[in-house]
Amino acid sequence: MSRAGIVVHSSHGVAALRTVLRGIRETVDRPAGVVVFADDADEMMATYLVRQYLRGRVDAIELENGDRHGTHCGLDRAFHLVEGDYLVRVDDTLQFQPGWLERAIAALEADPTLGCLSLVPPADYHRGRGRPRTVHVEPVPVDHLDMRCYVTRRALVSQHECRLFGERPGECAFQGYLRAEGFKLAFLPGLVTALDVHEVPKAQDACAHEAELPPHQGATGAMQRLEQAYDLGDDVLLTCMACGSSELEVLAARIRFCERHGVAIGYWYELRCPECGEVYYKDDFQFSCSG
Repeated sequence: MSRAGIVVHSSHGVAALRTVLRGIRETVDRPAGVVVFADDADEMMATYLVRQYLRGRVDAIELENGDRHGTHCGLDRAFHLVEGDYLVRVDDTLQFQPGWLERAIAALEADPTLGCLSLVPPADYHRGRGRPRTVHVEPVPVDHLDMRCYVTRRALVSQHECRLFGERPGECAFQGYLRAEGFKLAFLPGLVTALDVHEVPKAQDACAHEAELPPHQGATGAMQRLEQAYDLGDDVLLTCMACGSSELEVLAARIRFCERHGVAIGYWYELRCPECGEVYYKDDFQFSCSG
């Protein structure tokens, strides 16, 4: 299958961007590149992005300012930074289902007349009464796309850029160009969820703890039930008590076992402050001893 370059637009802070980048890594197999554009990035965001770039998790970064906001479809300065036959635009308010990008590319390759495929329903879209939600559906033709998450062909973006001389505020000239050239617009339901603003992860969410934990229910399948919160090399949004830095780097992750039964009940993390080198240890218990 053809590969796609992914352009991430970030405007809701480090925690939201970190969640989306993790979601892309977990659901996309070998993208042709990942580029991040960050609106009004503060020092924490800039530091985080530089670390992600140096670790090879993103291929390019660009820090935006207020003068560059609102350009048409989000690809005008990005399409030349990533490779691939297809270009993907996502923002930092999304959750992804496994295989979302492969299914979108397959839909585009199956219909050469399809110019752009959104994975978020437009504001005026209605499924119809009683129709179940499912990912096993065909693209739905629409007049206007929600541009928070879409996939299109690189060749069309290149042609569009050659002809773009200006646009009215709030209008996406790319959609108008595609319609004028005879291409269809559509969206593919069920693969990407757009979060409301109050649902987007925030920095304080990284320190949240569950008030009560379920019992481990014995050793059978215990390892499969655990969910590793942090991967090696991740930047965790925790404050260093020594220097005040707002991020710690994950150095090691080990499984915690119930001492009484020897059943896996969580993880133990070793973290280091990249600014001063101070080392911290953090437990992540996901199950309690069943007694």
